[in-house]
Amino acid sequence: MKVATLLAAIVGVASAAPGQLVSKRALTPQDINPRTGCPGYLTPGEFEFPHYITQISKSQPDKAFGPQYFGVFTPNDVSSIFSFDIPASRAGANCTLEFFFPTQSQLKTSSYTYSGAGSFFFTGYNPGSCPNAETTYNNQPKPGPFPPFPPVHMEPGNAYTIDIGPCWVGAGTCVAGLTSTNDTNFSFFQDYDECPIGIYTGYSYL
Repeated sequence: MKVATLLAAIVGVASAAPGQLVSKRALTPQDINPRTGCPGYLTPGEFEFPHYITQISKSQPDKAFGPQYFGVFTPNDVSSIFSFDIPASRAGANCTLEFFFPTQSQLKTSSYTYSGAGSFFFTGYNPGSCPNAETTYNNQPKPGPFPPFPPVHMEPGNAYTIDIGPCWVGAGTCVAGLTSTNDTNFSFFQDYDECPIGIYTGYSYL
């Protein structure tokens, strides 16, 4: 199961095959400390927070939602776009796209609502083609060179490594992707305090 999004199309040639979940770590009953029990962590100075988040709606195709702080999803309608600015200085790094999904009890400054079967779809846009305040369903960023990835099942208490690939394709510009669902109502406040929640791009070097 591979959560697609953004990095194969977002950040270029991925090392994992489309549809393959690179890693998933479930919490155990011993993971009770809200800090040590987080599904995933962010290395200070070695990650990108989404620089732009917005929604689009299939039922309101000309509505521009503008900049948002939440990821919002409804079945076959509202989807969220996440955009990252990748500095040119990161051209030699590897980019790892991850989705962190703690349990509600681990969050202090964020929260989420979640109901449904948990199927999510990720589609990358062309590097350099990113959302803005005028973005709507009818004028989304340009599609990327890769087809949409197979759905991934996501649920609270796990960290999902979506893709790993070289940063050079997106370095010096923005990379963005669309996340949607056909069976789940999900809204979360993107936040990296305590346990991170949401989508992030991390950097690593061999």
